[in-house]
Amino acid sequence: MKKVIIYNIKKLFFIILGTSFLTYLIIHSDQSIYNILTGYFKWVFNFLIGQYGQSVDGSNIILFSFKDTSNTISIGPKYLLTLFTTVLSIILAFSTSLFLNYFVIVKKSSASQFVKNIIEWLSTIHVLIIGIIIYSIYQNEISYLLGIIIIAIGSNAFYELSSLQSTDMSELNSKDFIIAARAWGDNVWKHMRRSFTINSINQLFSLWIIFFSNCMIFEMIFQKSGLGYLLWKYFLDNKSYTFSYSSNVSSTVPESNIFLAISMLVIITICSMNTLRVVLLKYLMEFKR
Repeated sequence: MKKVIIYNIKKLFFIILGTSFLTYLIIHSDQSIYNILTGYFKWVFNFLIGQYGQSVDGSNIILFSFKDTSNTISIGPKYLLTLFTTVLSIILAFSTSLFLNYFVIVKKSSASQFVKNIIEWLSTIHVLIIGIIIYSIYQNEISYLLGIIIIAIGSNAFYELSSLQSTDMSELNSKDFIIAARAWGDNVWKHMRRSFTINSINQLFSLWIIFFSNCMIFEMIFQKSGLGYLLWKYFLDNKSYTFSYSSNVSSTVPESNIFLAISMLVIITICSMNTLRVVLLKYLMEFKR
């Protein structure tokens, strides 16, 4: 198992390095290849120590700030808040879907089926549309809990998770070893646990990016603290362009340092989650029998 982990960590490192270089190359495509290469490795070093350069108005872009924040843009707390909100929305969607599917498939509850159908129908509406409708009513005065519900439901997030969970649970419930365990009066969960865990990992790691993107869209619409808010503030809000460009670094994208920092954090998150999924499934399927 140790070799598997080391191999996947090495693979993760080169994937992140290659993907981030392509992003840097696209943004600085107007420069010479020498300047791109030297600039990229200098930027990677600064990224590792939490220094992401300056914005066009002269603010220092850093990962975390424990001092005066009047002239700094601290990305770390907003990144962690986006991750935290995403995790909460996933937990809400997963637990709700599991509860409803259990009562629909195992208990044959018609009431649960009715509730499930309503939520799945709402889930087919894109989070952007849901957000705009709610924003027209509440503006930015929206509760954090309602935001998590929007993220958990919108853009087919709940529908996709519920559908996968329903299919896997139905197949698992009809397996011979489950039927035999039920007939012998044995603990059914003991026999379902490993298969259910593997299926759940596949479900969550396949769909988490939907929740993550929903969270960023929610932050943009309602201007809530997070990566989405940074994208709105520095790339979508017209007020951000009332000052002149003062950076010495040539770039085809305004606020390229902020864009690169956000892109790098998103790339690291996506690649790390995929690597974690591979390692966990490898462990459960080959080492934890």
